[in-house]
Amino acid sequence: MRCVSGLAALLLLSAPAVAQDEPAVEDELSELDILSQAQDDPFATVVETEEREPVSVTLRALNKITARYTDLEIQMNEIAHFGSLEIQPRTCDKRPPEEFPETTAFLEIFDTEFENRQSDLKVQDPEILEDEIKTTELAVLPGEAVGETPSFEPQEAQAPAPVVLEGPQAEGVNIFRGWMFASTPALNALEHPVYDVWVIDCKTRVADN
Repeated sequence: MRCVSGLAALLLLSAPAVAQDEPAVEDELSELDILSQAQDDPFATVVETEEREPVSVTLRALNKITARYTDLEIQMNEIAHFGSLEIQPRTCDKRPPEEFPETTAFLEIFDTEFENRQSDLKVQDPEILEDEIKTTELAVLPGEAVGETPSFEPQEAQAPAPVVLEGPQAEGVNIFRGWMFASTPALNALEHPVYDVWVIDCKTRVADN
């Protein structure tokens, strides 16, 4: 019995020394724990979004009469000609790949033959001979005036003056000014009897700070 107890005591005394010699195994930290321990930058692994500026926009122009289309790559604030249209992109934007795909562009479209086309569509009023017009006088019935009714004169609505943007100005009549969306071309489309235009792509570059 004494031998057994002495052997057990010897094992107990030598156990801490063995435990100190073995290196401690650290638990693997999760990504959330690593981010929470960072003091200077809590989101060190997240890449910041770079500011970008538009370079050019790619449009598809369609001639509805001939059923032929042309892809136009136009630099910002430059003017491209398609038929009687003069197309001028002002800015565009394209979402990064990790977001929902969408390409938008702000365009100004002018029609150089708009006034000629409008004059061809005017309907001439038929000539009316004075002999064919017969007038009959109606008897005025007596009545009592209940009260004077206020007269409301309609006021002419004044349209706001268009904002002239920087860059070269196209000729003709401005028939479109606004945003176009590549995912939904019919949301804000060009209304023209001959031509149709929609956005395909937008090229950007890193903005100079």
